[in-house]
Amino acid sequence: MNQNPSDPTNPDAPWEEAMSRDFDARVRDLHEAPIDFTSVKGKAHKIRRNRRAAVAGGILGVAAIFTPIAVLTNGGGTSGKEPGFAPEVSETDPAPDAGPDYLVDRVWHQADGDTVELDQAYDSAVLWDGQLVATRFGGEVYSTADVIDADGDVVRSFSTTGSVVVNDAGTTIAWVDSDGAVMTAWDDEERSLGEVDLAAPGEASAWTAAAVTGGPDCNEEADGCIVYVNSNLGEESRSYSSQGVSDIVASGVTKVHDADSMGAVTVINDVTEFLDTCGGIYEVPNAEYRWETCDYQVHGSSPDGRYVVGLPSQFDGLGPREITILDAETGDPTAGRYAPEGRDAFIRAEVAWTDEGTLAFAAYDGARWHLMEMEPDGSITELATADGSDVDSPFVLIGH
Repeated sequence: MNQNPSDPTNPDAPWEEAMSRDFDARVRDLHEAPIDFTSVKGKAHKIRRNRRAAVAGGILGVAAIFTPIAVLTNGGGTSGKEPGFAPEVSETDPAPDAGPDYLVDRVWHQADGDTVELDQAYDSAVLWDGQLVATRFGGEVYSTADVIDADGDVVRSFSTTGSVVVNDAGTTIAWVDSDGAVMTAWDDEERSLGEVDLAAPGEASAWTAAAVTGGPDCNEEADGCIVYVNSNLGEESRSYSSQGVSDIVASGVTKVHDADSMGAVTVINDVTEFLDTCGGIYEVPNAEYRWETCDYQVHGSSPDGRYVVGLPSQFDGLGPREITILDAETGDPTAGRYAPEGRDAFIRAEVAWTDEGTLAFAAYDGARWHLMEMEPDGSITELATADGSDVDSPFVLIGH
């Protein structure tokens, strides 16, 4: 392996700022980590000092009082970074168009190997018609999304309750703005498909966008769009269409992870008495489940719709200990499975599919972070490594 050490971070950035960014990302995303009966289980979410807290490694019932409380289940230590620490990133030389797009602090690493310097670090990002739409924490509750061109210049900014989502074609984005409007945008146009009530206790963000399908044009008479939103207060997930229809996704569904252009939605719909998170693929046009499982948490689907991500149905600490690619038609595991070695090893739950149909994810081995790429046949490639503590992953995967 040829290694090309680089130093993509700002050495003047305080250690606390970098850690706070990651704390905020873990509380708010993937896509958003709500304080509800199903979604807080199995994740150790970190907290900014003045942010809402989330529960890790257990269940907080829907009927519970939603008072912010911070819990860290594994007592996770840090790597002892000093102020001014900048992770040293070593990268392989993947084939053009074979790797994922990702951020390392203030650098946008593109799939073709090019890099673009950014003015600041971000918590999450998607690609939209060749532009980067990156979200950063912007206040006590809401975030700011920046639309960034190919030169790294911010061409537009707007407020959002959480991460921005993008459709399969990369032509349409959606978000919930700070006034509660469920927004869509394409080309030089935008449209609200409805409104949600953002009233919430403490500093919680009541609703966040989970997925958008259809487009590119979300006008009623044109292509049509559906935006799926998740409640952070235990309510059932909802969908908003450009035809003016708003309803729950399905009875009992409290979290949508992803949706494809055919209306297949990966969801969470139950938690067993043994604290296993259950869900599956719900087919919206047929109003029925393709399959359900309590063996895995079912997350994002591949670009061709053939596969979905399977994480353990329950996990403690900072993240799952393994990740599996599932057959989207049957729910059966493929040969694609990865479990990092080491007592303190885990995988960040925030993963992303590449345009080539490989799964990208970041894994921590107890000492360093590794950016990995896995194919459904089980082939695994390490794309980059970086220093960082267990609560401070340097990699932000960019959704397509």
